[in-house]
Amino acid sequence: MGFLKTTLCGLGLVGGIALAAPAFAVTTYDAVTDFSTTNSIGIFSYGTGVTGTSFTADPTYSNPCQGQVAGLGCWQGANPVALVPLVGKNLTGATFDFGTVVVPTDVLLVHPGPATDSIVRFAVPTTGIYNITGRFELLDTNPGGVDVIIAFTRGAFHSVLLDTTLTGPGAVPPGTPGGMVPFGANGVALQAGDILDYGVNNDGNFLNDSTGLALTFNAVPEPAAWTMMLIGFAAIGGALRRKADR
Repeated sequence: MGFLKTTLCGLGLVGGIALAAPAFAVTTYDAVTDFSTTNSIGIFSYGTGVTGTSFTADPTYSNPCQGQVAGLGCWQGANPVALVPLVGKNLTGATFDFGTVVVPTDVLLVHPGPATDSIVRFAVPTTGIYNITGRFELLDTNPGGVDVIIAFTRGAFHSVLLDTTLTGPGAVPPGTPGGMVPFGANGVALQAGDILDYGVNNDGNFLNDSTGLALTFNAVPEPAAWTMMLIGFAAIGGALRRKADR
């Protein structure tokens, strides 16, 4: 019995239970993959306002976008002017161009209106640790300059995390986006109900302001949870070993 106990412990197995750190699934929230044709205030939502200060959900979804852009499904603010403000997704499976705009498949197309930002909102669904990655990139061949903004809200607390201007270079058809700014952070502690707004502001002129947004949140298991589970496994193993010695 002593030999059996030693062998099992050497393999990291006691009573058929592995003592190695378990592999936990990572929950991923992706703004492109999870783009929705419903716009109730859920995990991702689409709207207009002043990024970090106000948000009104876009009321209208259409595909093709307002009957004019084949392959683009879009949410639009009330009373759009020249299609905008909008948040849209390429639904074709391949990059396409329309007018002066390049529309890739791996970003949302976000375009501000004459007087409002266009905003993609992420509402944190569960308290935990998140790894965040993304980028803003210019999608027009003749960009007029856009302000890209990331704002955080928790209850009454508001903070602007990023506010920078993209002016060029412009996109290059066929299929090549222009200037971009990446963003991201690992190990971010977020609470359920926290809000992160990703906005595009027209910087004074809303023409030629089509901007791509890629955004991914990976909810990762907390090390404390791993530790407690391993302690539990070790306790079970200890009980089995004591039983085996009797």
